[in-house]
Amino acid sequence: MIAMELKILNEFGIHARVASRIVRCAGSFASSVCVKKEGEVFDLKTVLGVITLNAKYGESLTIEVEGPDEAEAAKTLEELFAMKFGEN
Repeated sequence: MIAMELKILNEFGIHARVASRIVRCAGSFASSVCVKKEGEVFDLKTVLGVITLNAKYGESLTIEVEGPDEAEAAKTLEELFAMKFGEN
């Protein structure tokens, strides 16, 4: 299992368009991908799980990736967060 802290860098946080990008990214891997926030665990392969996070600009999230392609999945998610989900 790979656990990492990723920060929300885009100005508007996680909204519907960003949630869709995260779900598409996470869903492209066989590994399970979840995030822990305030003691709750959310599945990053479901739009509802991502939207329910209500993550805002500047927040840090603990993402856990576990499975056969966890290294590639973790790297790709890290890049997605770093590029502000494709937003300015």
